[in-house]
Amino acid sequence: MNYTTGRPGMESGYLMTRMLRTLLTHGLLGILLTGCASLERYPDNPPLERFDSNTSLIGLREQGNGDTLLIVTFSGGGTRAAALAYGVLEALKNTPLGKGDERRTMLDEVDMISSVSGGSITAAYFGLFGERTFTDFRGAFLERNVTAELTSILLTPTTLSRISSDTFGSGDVLDEYFSKALFGKTPVRQLVDGEGPFVQINATDLFKGGQFGFTPEQFALICSDIDQFQISRAVAASSAVPMVFAPITLTNHAGSCDYTPPAWMLSATGNNSRRDRIARTMNSYLDRDAHPYIHLVDGGLADNLGLRAVMDYIVIEGGLWKTLQRFGLQDVEHIVLLSVNATALLPSKWEQSDNTPPTTVILDAATTTPLANYNFETLEYLRNNLAVWRSEIKQHRCEAKLKCSAPELYLIELRIDDIPDPLLRKRLISVPTDFSLPLDVVNDLINAGHLLLQSNPEYQRLLQGIGAAPATASQESPIPGIHQ
Repeated sequence: MNYTTGRPGMESGYLMTRMLRTLLTHGLLGILLTGCASLERYPDNPPLERFDSNTSLIGLREQGNGDTLLIVTFSGGGTRAAALAYGVLEALKNTPLGKGDERRTMLDEVDMISSVSGGSITAAYFGLFGERTFTDFRGAFLERNVTAELTSILLTPTTLSRISSDTFGSGDVLDEYFSKALFGKTPVRQLVDGEGPFVQINATDLFKGGQFGFTPEQFALICSDIDQFQISRAVAASSAVPMVFAPITLTNHAGSCDYTPPAWMLSATGNNSRRDRIARTMNSYLDRDAHPYIHLVDGGLADNLGLRAVMDYIVIEGGLWKTLQRFGLQDVEHIVLLSVNATALLPSKWEQSDNTPPTTVILDAATTTPLANYNFETLEYLRNNLAVWRSEIKQHRCEAKLKCSAPELYLIELRIDDIPDPLLRKRLISVPTDFSLPLDVVNDLINAGHLLLQSNPEYQRLLQGIGAAPATASQESPIPGIHQ
Protein backbone atom coordinates (compact mmCIF):
# COMPACT_ATOMS: atom_id res chain seq x y z
CA MET A 1 0.00 0.00 0.00
CA ASN A 2 1.29 3.45 -0.83
CA TYR A 3 0.78 5.96 1.97
CA THR A 4 2.63 8.84 0.30
CA THR A 5 0.12 11.62 -0.03
CA GLY A 6 2.14 14.56 1.21
CA ARG A 7 5.36 15.62 2.80
CA PRO A 8 5.46 14.27 6.39
CA GLY A 9 6.76 16.69 8.96
CA MET A 10 4.94 18.83 11.47
CA GLU A 11 1.13 18.64 11.60
CA SER A 12 0.47 19.58 7.97
CA GLY A 13 0.63 18.02 4.51
CA TYR A 14 -2.17 15.50 4.07
CA LEU A 15 -4.23 16.74 7.01
CA MET A 16 -4.03 20.26 5.63
CA THR A 17 -5.07 19.16 2.15
CA ARG A 18 -8.10 17.24 3.43
CA MET A 19 -9.43 19.88 5.78
CA LEU A 20 -8.27 23.21 4.39
CA ARG A 21 -11.18 23.82 2.06
CA THR A 22 -13.65 23.19 4.86
CA LEU A 23 -11.88 25.53 7.25
CA LEU A 24 -11.18 28.31 4.78
CA THR A 25 -14.85 28.52 3.82
CA HIS A 26 -16.41 28.12 7.26
CA GLY A 27 -16.93 31.82 7.88
CA LEU A 28 -18.74 32.47 4.61
CA LEU A 29 -20.95 29.40 4.94
CA GLY A 30 -21.80 30.24 8.53
CA ILE A 31 -22.86 33.74 7.57
CA LEU A 32 -24.93 32.42 4.67
CA LEU A 33 -26.67 29.94 6.95
CA THR A 34 -27.39 32.33 9.79
CA GLY A 35 -27.59 35.71 8.10
CA CYS A 36 -24.87 37.18 10.33
CA ALA A 37 -21.67 36.19 12.06
CA SER A 38 -21.98 34.30 15.33
CA LEU A 39 -21.13 35.96 18.64
CA GLU A 40 -19.77 32.70 20.12
CA ARG A 41 -16.70 33.15 22.34
CA TYR A 42 -13.95 30.73 23.29
CA PRO A 43 -13.94 29.40 26.90
CA ASP A 44 -11.77 31.81 28.85
CA ASN A 45 -8.92 30.77 31.15
CA PRO A 46 -9.91 31.82 34.69
CA PRO A 47 -7.65 34.22 36.59
CA LEU A 48 -5.59 33.10 39.58
CA GLU A 49 -6.92 34.89 42.65
CA ARG A 50 -3.63 34.92 44.55
CA PHE A 51 -0.24 33.44 43.81
CA ASP A 52 1.20 31.20 46.55
CA SER A 53 4.63 29.78 45.78
CA ASN A 54 4.10 26.98 48.31
CA THR A 55 1.12 25.55 46.44
CA SER A 56 1.23 26.97 42.92
CA LEU A 57 4.58 25.64 41.69
CA ILE A 58 4.34 21.91 42.29
CA GLY A 59 6.62 20.35 39.68
CA LEU A 60 8.99 17.55 38.78
CA ARG A 61 9.50 14.83 41.37
CA GLU A 62 11.59 11.67 41.07
CA GLN A 63 9.28 8.73 40.33
CA GLY A 64 11.52 5.67 40.47
CA ASN A 65 14.07 4.22 42.84
CA GLY A 66 15.95 7.50 43.31
CA ASP A 67 19.05 6.90 41.21
CA THR A 68 17.68 7.39 37.66
CA LEU A 69 16.29 10.56 36.10
CA LEU A 70 14.45 9.56 32.93
CA ILE A 71 13.06 12.30 30.69
CA VAL A 72 11.10 11.38 27.55
CA THR A 73 10.22 13.74 24.69
CA PHE A 74 7.61 13.14 21.97
CA SER A 75 7.67 14.92 18.61
CA GLY A 76 4.83 16.05 16.38
CA GLY A 77 3.45 14.12 13.43
CA GLY A 78 -0.27 13.46 13.92
CA THR A 79 -1.37 9.88 14.57
CA ARG A 80 2.00 8.73 13.22
CA ALA A 81 3.70 10.47 16.15
CA ALA A 82 1.04 9.35 18.64
CA ALA A 83 1.41 5.69 17.62
CA LEU A 84 5.21 5.72 17.72
CA ALA A 85 5.14 7.38 21.16
CA TYR A 86 2.65 4.77 22.37
CA GLY A 87 4.92 1.99 21.12
CA VAL A 88 7.89 3.40 23.05
CA LEU A 89 5.86 3.68 26.27
CA GLU A 90 4.71 0.09 25.80
CA ALA A 91 8.30 -1.04 25.26
CA LEU A 92 9.35 0.69 28.50
CA LYS A 93 6.49 -1.10 30.26
CA ASN A 94 7.75 -4.41 28.87
CA THR A 95 11.25 -3.90 30.29
CA PRO A 96 11.44 -5.19 33.90
CA LEU A 97 13.92 -3.55 36.22
CA GLY A 98 15.06 -6.92 37.54
CA LYS A 99 16.03 -5.63 40.98
CA GLY A 100 14.08 -8.06 43.12
CA ASP A 101 10.72 -6.52 42.32
CA GLU A 102 9.55 -7.84 38.97
CA ARG A 103 6.44 -5.68 39.12
CA ARG A 104 8.50 -2.55 38.46
CA THR A 105 9.49 -1.69 34.91
CA MET A 106 11.38 1.04 33.08
CA LEU A 107 8.05 2.82 32.65
CA ASP A 108 8.00 3.40 36.41
CA GLU A 109 11.30 5.31 36.06
CA VAL A 110 9.85 7.99 33.74
CA ASP A 111 10.03 11.30 35.61
CA MET A 112 9.08 13.79 32.90
CA ILE A 113 7.48 13.82 29.45
CA SER A 114 7.75 16.88 27.22
CA SER A 115 5.68 16.81 24.05
CA VAL A 116 4.39 18.74 21.08
CA SER A 117 1.54 18.31 18.63
CA GLY A 118 0.60 14.69 17.85
CA GLY A 119 2.95 13.44 20.57
CA SER A 120 1.03 15.52 23.12
CA ILE A 121 -2.08 13.39 22.66
CA THR A 122 -0.25 10.26 23.83
CA ALA A 123 1.68 12.12 26.53
CA ALA A 124 -1.44 13.70 28.04
CA TYR A 125 -3.40 10.46 27.94
CA PHE A 126 -0.63 8.55 29.70
CA GLY A 127 -0.12 11.37 32.20
CA LEU A 128 -3.81 11.30 33.08
CA PHE A 129 -4.62 7.57 32.97
CA GLY A 130 -1.28 5.81 33.53
CA GLU A 131 -1.24 2.12 32.65
CA ARG A 132 -4.88 2.25 31.63
CA THR A 133 -3.40 3.76 28.46
CA PHE A 134 -2.37 0.29 27.28
CA THR A 135 -5.93 -1.01 27.31
CA ASP A 136 -7.82 2.10 26.17
CA PHE A 137 -5.72 4.40 23.99
CA ARG A 138 -5.77 2.38 20.78
CA GLY A 139 -9.56 2.39 20.64
CA ALA A 140 -9.93 5.87 22.06
CA PHE A 141 -7.67 7.52 19.50
CA LEU A 142 -5.16 5.53 17.45
CA GLU A 143 -7.72 3.32 15.69
CA ARG A 144 -10.33 6.03 15.13
CA ASN A 145 -10.80 8.05 11.96
CA VAL A 146 -10.46 11.32 13.83
CA THR A 147 -10.03 13.37 10.66
CA ALA A 148 -13.39 12.17 9.32
CA GLU A 149 -15.07 12.77 12.68
CA LEU A 150 -13.69 16.31 12.93
CA THR A 151 -14.61 17.11 9.33
CA SER A 152 -18.14 15.86 9.94
CA ILE A 153 -18.45 18.03 13.06
CA LEU A 154 -17.06 21.09 11.27
CA LEU A 155 -19.52 20.71 8.39
CA THR A 156 -22.66 20.75 10.54
CA PRO A 157 -24.70 23.96 10.20
CA THR A 158 -24.43 24.58 13.95
CA THR A 159 -20.63 24.35 13.97
CA LEU A 160 -20.29 26.41 10.79
CA SER A 161 -22.35 29.11 12.42
CA ARG A 162 -20.35 28.97 15.65
CA ILE A 163 -16.96 29.24 13.95
CA SER A 164 -18.08 32.20 11.88
CA SER A 165 -17.47 34.17 15.07
CA ASP A 166 -14.35 36.32 15.40
CA THR A 167 -13.80 34.88 18.88
CA PHE A 168 -14.49 31.17 18.33
CA GLY A 169 -12.72 29.00 15.79
CA SER A 170 -11.90 25.52 14.62
CA GLY A 171 -9.23 25.19 17.31
CA ASP A 172 -11.97 25.51 19.91
CA VAL A 173 -13.87 22.72 18.14
CA LEU A 174 -10.73 20.56 18.38
CA ASP A 175 -10.66 21.32 22.11
CA GLU A 176 -14.28 20.16 22.43
CA TYR A 177 -13.52 16.98 20.50
CA PHE A 178 -10.55 16.10 22.72
CA SER A 179 -12.63 16.82 25.81
CA LYS A 180 -15.45 14.52 24.70
CA ALA A 181 -13.33 11.72 23.22
CA LEU A 182 -10.27 11.60 25.50
CA PHE A 183 -9.79 13.87 28.49
CA GLY A 184 -13.14 15.02 29.83
CA LYS A 185 -12.97 18.25 31.80
CA THR A 186 -9.84 17.25 33.74
CA PRO A 187 -7.55 20.21 34.53
CA VAL A 188 -3.90 20.46 33.48
CA ARG A 189 -2.92 20.40 37.16
CA GLN A 190 -3.32 16.62 37.13
CA LEU A 191 -0.45 16.36 34.63
CA VAL A 192 1.95 18.38 36.79
CA ASP A 193 0.95 17.62 40.38
CA GLY A 194 3.83 15.25 41.18
CA GLU A 195 1.57 12.19 41.22
CA GLY A 196 3.27 10.33 38.40
CA PRO A 197 5.57 11.82 35.77
CA PHE A 198 5.56 15.55 35.14
CA VAL A 199 3.92 15.96 31.72
CA GLN A 200 4.61 19.24 29.94
CA ILE A 201 2.41 19.93 26.94
CA ASN A 202 3.97 22.58 24.68
CA ALA A 203 2.41 24.99 22.19
CA THR A 204 3.86 27.97 20.29
CA ASP A 205 3.00 31.60 21.01
CA LEU A 206 2.06 32.71 17.50
CA PHE A 207 3.24 36.31 17.81
CA LYS A 208 6.23 35.85 20.11
CA GLY A 209 7.53 32.78 18.31
CA GLY A 210 8.54 31.15 21.57
CA GLN A 211 7.44 28.00 23.28
CA PHE A 212 4.48 28.14 25.66
CA GLY A 213 4.49 25.30 28.18
CA PHE A 214 1.35 24.39 30.11
CA THR A 215 3.16 24.46 33.46
CA PRO A 216 2.50 26.01 36.87
CA GLU A 217 5.29 28.56 36.27
CA GLN A 218 3.86 29.73 32.96
CA PHE A 219 0.35 30.04 34.36
CA ALA A 220 1.60 31.91 37.43
CA LEU A 221 3.34 34.35 35.10
CA ILE A 222 0.04 35.25 33.40
CA CYS A 223 -1.93 34.95 36.69
CA SER A 224 -4.16 32.19 35.36
CA ASP A 225 -5.50 29.26 37.38
CA ILE A 226 -4.04 25.98 36.08
CA ASP A 227 -6.50 24.11 38.31
CA GLN A 228 -9.32 25.36 36.07
CA PHE A 229 -7.69 24.97 32.65
CA GLN A 230 -8.55 21.74 30.86
CA ILE A 231 -6.08 19.22 29.43
CA SER A 232 -8.15 19.05 26.25
CA ARG A 233 -7.53 22.73 25.58
CA ALA A 234 -3.78 22.42 26.17
CA VAL A 235 -3.56 19.48 23.75
CA ALA A 236 -5.68 21.34 21.19
CA ALA A 237 -3.28 24.30 21.38
CA SER A 238 -0.30 21.98 21.00
CA SER A 239 -1.94 20.45 17.89
CA ALA A 240 -3.45 23.59 16.31
CA VAL A 241 -1.84 23.49 12.86
CA PRO A 242 -1.88 26.98 11.32
CA MET A 243 -4.37 27.28 8.43
CA VAL A 244 -5.99 24.02 9.49
CA PHE A 245 -7.05 24.91 13.03
CA ALA A 246 -7.55 28.39 14.45
CA PRO A 247 -5.29 29.37 17.37
CA ILE A 248 -6.30 28.69 20.96
CA THR A 249 -6.64 32.05 22.70
CA LEU A 250 -5.82 32.80 26.33
CA THR A 251 -6.43 35.98 28.30
CA ASN A 252 -3.35 37.42 29.95
CA HIS A 253 -4.22 38.26 33.58
CA ALA A 254 -0.63 39.22 34.54
CA GLY A 255 -0.28 41.63 37.44
CA SER A 256 -3.51 40.62 39.18
CA CYS A 257 -2.37 37.84 41.55
CA ASP A 258 0.64 39.18 43.55
CA TYR A 259 3.05 37.10 41.48
CA THR A 260 6.73 38.04 41.86
CA PRO A 261 8.92 37.05 38.91
CA PRO A 262 12.00 34.96 39.73
CA ALA A 263 15.38 36.69 39.96
CA TRP A 264 16.66 35.24 36.68
CA MET A 265 13.89 37.03 34.78
CA LEU A 266 14.52 40.37 36.47
CA SER A 267 18.28 40.18 36.00
CA ALA A 268 18.24 39.96 32.21
CA THR A 269 21.16 42.01 30.86
CA GLY A 270 19.93 42.51 27.31
CA ASN A 271 22.72 40.49 25.72
CA ASN A 272 22.15 37.72 23.21
CA SER A 273 22.54 34.75 25.55
CA ARG A 274 19.97 31.95 25.49
CA ARG A 275 18.92 32.79 29.04
CA ASP A 276 18.34 36.48 28.29
CA ARG A 277 16.34 35.60 25.19
CA ILE A 278 14.03 33.43 27.29
CA ALA A 279 13.82 36.17 29.94
CA ARG A 280 12.81 38.80 27.37
CA THR A 281 10.00 36.59 26.13
CA MET A 282 8.78 35.82 29.65
CA ASN A 283 8.98 39.47 30.71
CA SER A 284 6.81 40.50 27.78
CA TYR A 285 3.88 38.62 29.35
CA LEU A 286 4.12 40.89 32.40
CA ASP A 287 3.12 43.86 30.22
CA ARG A 288 -0.56 43.00 30.09
CA ASP A 289 -1.53 46.31 28.46
CA ALA A 290 0.68 45.52 25.47
CA HIS A 291 -0.12 41.79 25.40
CA PRO A 292 -3.66 41.27 26.73
CA TYR A 293 -4.24 38.10 24.70
CA ILE A 294 -2.10 35.07 23.86
CA HIS A 295 -2.71 33.12 20.65
CA LEU A 296 -1.32 29.58 20.68
CA VAL A 297 -0.67 27.25 17.76
CA ASP A 298 1.07 23.95 17.04
CA GLY A 299 4.00 23.35 19.39
CA GLY A 300 6.07 22.06 16.49
CA LEU A 301 6.58 25.60 15.17
CA ALA A 302 8.85 26.43 18.12
CA ASP A 303 10.29 22.93 18.64
CA ASN A 304 9.10 19.81 16.85
CA LEU A 305 10.98 17.44 19.16
CA GLY A 306 9.76 18.56 22.59
CA LEU A 307 13.41 18.94 23.64
CA ARG A 308 13.54 22.71 23.97
CA ALA A 309 11.53 22.62 27.18
CA VAL A 310 14.22 20.44 28.77
CA MET A 311 17.00 22.68 27.44
CA ASP A 312 15.24 25.79 28.70
CA TYR A 313 15.13 24.45 32.26
CA ILE A 314 18.89 23.91 32.16
CA VAL A 315 19.56 27.32 30.59
CA ILE A 316 17.30 29.15 33.04
CA GLU A 317 18.85 27.53 36.10
CA GLY A 318 22.39 28.17 34.83
CA GLY A 319 23.49 24.60 34.23
CA LEU A 320 22.50 21.00 34.80
CA TRP A 321 23.83 20.90 38.39
CA LYS A 322 21.63 23.80 39.48
CA THR A 323 18.69 22.23 37.67
CA LEU A 324 19.17 19.02 39.64
CA GLN A 325 19.43 21.06 42.83
CA ARG A 326 16.15 22.83 42.10
CA PHE A 327 14.31 19.51 41.94
CA GLY A 328 16.28 17.78 44.71
CA LEU A 329 17.95 15.34 42.31
CA GLN A 330 21.63 15.95 43.12
CA ASP A 331 22.27 12.28 43.91
CA VAL A 332 21.00 10.66 40.71
CA GLU A 333 23.46 8.25 39.13
CA HIS A 334 21.86 7.94 35.70
CA ILE A 335 20.44 10.88 33.71
CA VAL A 336 18.56 9.77 30.61
CA LEU A 337 17.09 11.86 27.80
CA LEU A 338 14.97 9.73 25.47
CA SER A 339 13.88 11.52 22.27
CA VAL A 340 11.11 9.91 20.20
CA ASN A 341 11.14 11.57 16.79
CA ALA A 342 8.37 10.73 14.32
CA THR A 343 9.29 13.46 11.84
CA ALA A 344 11.01 12.76 8.54
CA LEU A 345 11.82 14.38 5.23
CA LEU A 346 11.38 12.75 1.84
CA PRO A 347 12.10 14.18 -1.61
CA SER A 348 8.93 15.79 -2.91
CA LYS A 349 7.43 14.94 -6.29
CA TRP A 350 7.53 18.68 -6.96
CA GLU A 351 11.31 18.48 -7.18
CA GLN A 352 10.76 16.47 -10.36
CA SER A 353 8.67 19.19 -12.00
CA ASP A 354 9.18 22.75 -13.20
CA ASN A 355 5.56 23.59 -12.35
CA THR A 356 4.95 26.05 -9.53
CA PRO A 357 3.99 24.08 -6.39
CA PRO A 358 0.54 24.83 -4.90
CA THR A 359 0.21 27.03 -1.83
CA THR A 360 -0.30 24.15 0.58
CA VAL A 361 2.91 22.46 -0.60
CA ILE A 362 4.88 25.70 -0.34
CA LEU A 363 3.62 26.35 3.20
CA ASP A 364 4.38 22.76 4.21
CA ALA A 365 7.94 22.87 2.86
CA ALA A 366 8.57 26.35 4.27
CA THR A 367 7.78 25.11 7.78
CA THR A 368 9.04 21.52 7.66
CA THR A 369 12.51 22.10 6.20
CA PRO A 370 13.62 24.78 8.69
CA LEU A 371 12.26 22.65 11.53
CA ALA A 372 14.42 19.73 10.42
CA ASN A 373 17.47 21.97 10.62
CA TYR A 374 16.34 23.28 14.00
CA ASN A 375 15.90 19.73 15.28
CA PHE A 376 19.47 18.91 14.26
CA GLU A 377 20.86 21.98 16.05
CA THR A 378 18.90 21.15 19.21
CA LEU A 379 20.33 17.63 19.33
CA GLU A 380 23.83 18.90 18.58
CA TYR A 381 23.60 21.34 21.49
CA LEU A 382 22.70 18.49 23.82
CA ARG A 383 25.38 16.15 22.48
CA ASN A 384 28.05 18.83 22.77
CA ASN A 385 27.15 19.58 26.38
CA LEU A 386 26.97 16.04 27.82
CA ALA A 387 30.65 15.88 28.79
CA VAL A 388 30.56 19.44 30.16
CA TRP A 389 27.52 18.72 32.34
CA ARG A 390 29.01 15.47 33.63
CA SER A 391 32.23 17.23 34.65
CA GLU A 392 30.27 20.10 36.21
CA ILE A 393 28.21 17.76 38.38
CA LYS A 394 31.27 15.88 39.56
CA GLN A 395 33.00 19.14 40.51
CA HIS A 396 30.05 20.38 42.54
CA ARG A 397 29.59 17.03 44.27
CA CYS A 398 33.24 17.02 45.29
CA GLU A 399 33.07 20.61 46.56
CA ALA A 400 29.93 19.78 48.56
CA LYS A 401 31.70 16.71 49.99
CA LEU A 402 29.07 14.44 48.54
CA LYS A 403 30.04 11.31 46.65
CA CYS A 404 32.81 12.63 44.42
CA SER A 405 31.65 11.01 41.20
CA ALA A 406 29.91 11.91 37.97
CA PRO A 407 26.58 10.43 36.89
CA GLU A 408 26.22 8.56 33.64
CA LEU A 409 24.43 10.59 30.95
CA TYR A 410 22.51 8.96 28.11
CA LEU A 411 21.04 10.59 25.01
CA ILE A 412 18.78 8.04 23.31
CA GLU A 413 17.48 9.09 19.90
CA LEU A 414 14.72 7.05 18.27
CA ARG A 415 13.82 8.02 14.71
CA ILE A 416 11.65 6.33 12.11
CA ASP A 417 14.31 6.99 9.50
CA ASP A 418 16.80 4.88 11.50
CA ILE A 419 14.95 1.66 10.63
CA PRO A 420 17.58 -0.41 8.79
CA ASP A 421 15.36 -1.96 6.12
CA PRO A 422 15.10 0.66 3.34
CA LEU A 423 11.70 -0.42 2.03
CA LEU A 424 10.15 -0.53 5.47
CA ARG A 425 11.77 2.77 6.39
CA LYS A 426 10.43 4.46 3.25
CA ARG A 427 6.97 3.03 3.84
CA LEU A 428 6.74 4.28 7.44
CA ILE A 429 8.20 7.74 6.90
CA SER A 430 5.78 8.09 3.97
CA VAL A 431 2.83 7.73 6.33
CA PRO A 432 0.99 11.06 6.03
CA THR A 433 0.60 13.47 8.88
CA ASP A 434 -3.06 12.87 9.58
CA PHE A 435 -5.46 12.11 12.41
CA SER A 436 -6.45 8.77 10.90
CA LEU A 437 -4.36 5.83 9.69
CA PRO A 438 -5.14 2.26 8.61
CA LEU A 439 -5.02 -0.26 11.45
CA ASP A 440 -2.07 -2.18 9.98
CA VAL A 441 -0.05 1.05 9.77
CA VAL A 442 -0.87 1.88 13.40
CA ASN A 443 0.35 -1.58 14.41
CA ASP A 444 3.53 -1.18 12.35
CA LEU A 445 4.29 2.16 13.99
CA ILE A 446 3.68 0.78 17.48
CA ASN A 447 6.00 -2.14 16.82
CA ALA A 448 8.54 0.23 15.31
CA GLY A 449 8.52 2.04 18.67
CA HIS A 450 9.12 -1.27 20.44
CA LEU A 451 11.96 -2.37 18.25
CA LEU A 452 13.69 0.97 17.78
CA LEU A 453 13.98 1.26 21.56
CA GLN A 454 14.95 -2.35 22.18
CA SER A 455 17.66 -2.33 19.51
CA ASN A 456 19.13 1.04 20.50
CA PRO A 457 22.73 0.62 21.78
CA GLU A 458 22.47 3.54 24.19
CA TYR A 459 19.31 2.06 25.72
CA GLN A 460 21.10 -1.26 26.11
CA ARG A 461 23.97 0.58 27.83
CA LEU A 462 21.46 2.17 30.20
CA LEU A 463 19.93 -1.21 31.09
CA GLN A 464 23.34 -2.64 31.77
CA GLY A 465 24.29 0.39 33.87
CA ILE A 466 21.25 0.17 36.15
CA GLY A 467 21.27 -3.63 36.33
CA ALA A 468 17.90 -4.04 34.59
CA ALA A 469 16.88 -7.03 32.51
CA PRO A 470 17.99 -6.65 28.88
CA ALA A 471 15.30 -5.53 26.47
CA THR A 472 13.97 -8.18 24.11
CA ALA A 473 12.23 -7.73 20.79
CA SER A 474 8.45 -8.02 20.75
CA GLN A 475 7.13 -11.16 19.07
CA GLU A 476 3.78 -9.62 18.17
CA SER A 477 3.53 -8.24 14.62
CA PRO A 478 7.32 -8.27 14.21
CA ILE A 479 8.77 -5.78 11.78
CA PRO A 480 11.62 -6.99 9.55
CA GLY A 481 14.74 -4.93 9.24
CA ILE A 482 15.19 -4.03 12.92
CA HIS A 483 17.58 -6.32 14.72
CA GLN A 484 19.36 -6.55 18.04
